[in-house]
Amino acid sequence: MNKKLLFLSVIIASVFLTGASCLNVGSNNQPTTSGPAGMFVSTDKGETWSAISAFPTSQGVKNLNGYSVFGLIEDPEDPQGLYWLSREVGLFYSFDSGRSWKQSVSPLNVSLIRSLTINPKDNCDIYATNGRQVFKTLDCVRSWEEVFNEIRPSDSITAVAFDPFHTENIYIGESNGDLLKSTDAGKTWSVINNFGRGTYIRDLSFDTNSEGIFFVATLKNGLFRSKDSGETWVNLSSKLAEYPGSLDFRRFLIYPSNAEEIYWISKYGILTSRNSGEEWEPVKLVTPPGSVDIYAFTVSRFNNKEMYYTATIDYKSSFYRSVDGGKTWETRKLPSKQLPTMLFSHPQNDGWLYLGYTIPPQD
Repeated sequence: MNKKLLFLSVIIASVFLTGASCLNVGSNNQPTTSGPAGMFVSTDKGETWSAISAFPTSQGVKNLNGYSVFGLIEDPEDPQGLYWLSREVGLFYSFDSGRSWKQSVSPLNVSLIRSLTINPKDNCDIYATNGRQVFKTLDCVRSWEEVFNEIRPSDSITAVAFDPFHTENIYIGESNGDLLKSTDAGKTWSVINNFGRGTYIRDLSFDTNSEGIFFVATLKNGLFRSKDSGETWVNLSSKLAEYPGSLDFRRFLIYPSNAEEIYWISKYGILTSRNSGEEWEPVKLVTPPGSVDIYAFTVSRFNNKEMYYTATIDYKSSFYRSVDGGKTWETRKLPSKQLPTMLFSHPQNDGWLYLGYTIPPQD
């Protein structure tokens, strides 16, 4: 089904994300950020930025620059399709590369959206969670149906994911270390593994280049890997722990076109592996290991030596760009003094970067 036809009337003219629990900026001072939040785009590799926050409504075109970005998910079938997971007002989606946005219908039009996954073989088949429930849509977000409810008040749902090679399999990660699986479109779920009580699952990611390779990233307990779609697991934490602070998770990224190439961003900095976590090497940064908080990171889809990150100290942030795999870095001006928490490289347009901001909570 073509989503553009379904929503043509609202169109004007794609990881991991940082969780709320990852947002732990380095001092006890009150936030001193300012400026717009929301989403920005650069079409020239970060030289210049433009706000993309148009929100057409029946009362006219409004904007979304007062809302935070928790995550940005690309449509695997439509390079112009993007899903904005907000921290305050639910889910937004765009079918024109972010030029305009539309808000989801209830119940995903309020509060934080923690995770969203799209069936790579049917982009109208989507699962999303608000932390308490998992909902699915089969009609391109025109309606939602609840398929799972976490009734334990101390636990929350933190991640959802399709197996890209076997899309009948859907997975849920929880804050208590549980990994659940459904093989019947969410009608029934079973716990297939627990990574240990107190192990907060932050991200579920499949390597789309290599069947069976499945990663579970945790908030404080490192990275786990399966090579049989979750049947058995290897704990990669001891390899990461060689780098001080590396178990303090910030973001996880699987490079979309090179099998087994992954990036782990933590309090230490940026680590990369070319063999699915068997061996790691640090990406040399301008900022010394552990000296800054890196919440936003991405790699160009067209050249894996072209990398970008933001560095934050006491709510003051800088943007860094390398075109030689981290041998040298350049700095460029950021478009806002809010907290940058998301960078995303467009899958089709070379040089296009998306930058999402968060408004830090006030004490």
